[in-house]
Amino acid sequence: MKRYTSLLVLVIMTASCTHVYYAPNTANAPLLSEKGETRINALYSAGGVSEFSGGELQVAHAIGKNFGLMVNGMAVSRSDEITDGDFNSGTTASHTEKGNGSYIEFAGGYFTTLDKSKKIVFETYGGFGAGSAKNDYDFGDYSKVNSAKIFIQPSIGYRTNYFEMAVVPKVSFINWNIKEKRISNQGNSDAGEIAAIESKPHFVAFEPALLLRAGGKDFKAQASLSFSNTQSSSGSGYRTDDLIEGLNASIGISINLRPNKK
Repeated sequence: MKRYTSLLVLVIMTASCTHVYYAPNTANAPLLSEKGETRINALYSAGGVSEFSGGELQVAHAIGKNFGLMVNGMAVSRSDEITDGDFNSGTTASHTEKGNGSYIEFAGGYFTTLDKSKKIVFETYGGFGAGSAKNDYDFGDYSKVNSAKIFIQPSIGYRTNYFEMAVVPKVSFINWNIKEKRISNQGNSDAGEIAAIESKPHFVAFEPALLLRAGGKDFKAQASLSFSNTQSSSGSGYRTDDLIEGLNASIGISINLRPNKK
């Protein structure tokens, strides 16, 4: 038993930081219902596997009776102190690995209410975005991966003065490319990840999301879960690989600015 315990400790001590090169932003389902209405969301976001953290700002505005525009931005980062060495020999060292990413997108779409009380809202947005993920593996090794995305985002929501919810079956078409790289350390396992990106520069992701809002008429707390599942290389299903963060959990505030009515 002692042997296996020592082995477990050694594995933990030599484990490296998890680096990802693409992560989903929080889906913005503004649930607009009239011309001139504006929705502003300010969110704190955290990743699942990569454990990134950061912030997001989302703005949507109804430019017409049934048409809206939105712009969404995200900035996240993570830093880890990684312990190296052999526990049994008593020699240890450490190095710092870190990563940060940013993303912005623009979209336009259509919205309408489906019932007389205007509580059920259907909307669909289409747009494009661009971002980058910078990873520092220490020892002078680093990479920068840029991504460009086109997406289709329908949603169905339920809206009252004090509670809102929405289900968003988003589909994204993503192209990524390695803008910069330097991996000279022979012990750097991330070389395989960079090679995988180079071998598959395009992929499709199913990115469903669930959003909940509760509070006052025009000021609510928001909680949401946004997922990203990439299409498998065989095309037979969906999976999340080690290069992509599969979960973005966010909390924050949602402000609704209604048009002035004479």
